[in-house]
Order: sequence, then structure tokens, then C-alpha cells
Amino acid sequence: MQAIETRYFGPTNTLGSRIKASCERGSLTVQWDYGMGIEENHRAAAARLLAKFAQEDSAKYGGESKVHHWGEFSTGTLPDGRFAHVLTGGIR
Repeated sequence: MQAIETRYFGPTNTLGSRIKASCERGSLTVQWDYGMGIEENHRAAAARLLAKFAQEDSAKYGGESKVHHWGEFSTGTLPDGRFAHVLTGGIR
């Protein structure tokens, strides 16, 4: 399994704050949710990336994706401020 990295991007003149979740398979950028804390935003971005993969798998292979059946993931902070997320549960 791949680790998912998330990185914060501050606001610009045209875009608000956002988080990019990425791994070898692909990436996704989501808007910052000001109703959540820092780690919650990073975990939510990682979860949205997994949901994107599940949707792609369902469209390509039919049926429900195994991505939906993974357990929780562990989150940690890297020295440069990015977060890393690793799935810790097996397929249920």
C-alpha cells in the first residue's frame, strides 16, 4: 500500500487555502474547511483521495471497490510540515 502525503497551500489572490493529497496513484486538491482543525483537514483530504480511488475502481471494474473496506489510517507530521497517512487496517 502507498502512503498518502498531504500538503497545505496558503491563499492566493484568486484561490483560498487548500490541501493537496497525493500518492503514486494520483492526487486531489481540496479547499480548506475552516470548521475543522489542521490535522482534521489533512485527514479529510486523504480520505477524499481514497474516495476518489474507490469511485474510479467502481467505474472501471464494476461493483464496490475494496478501497471502501480499508480500516483506519495513521497520520503523522513530516519535518517539512507535510502530513503522511498510512492505512493501518486490513481489508474487512
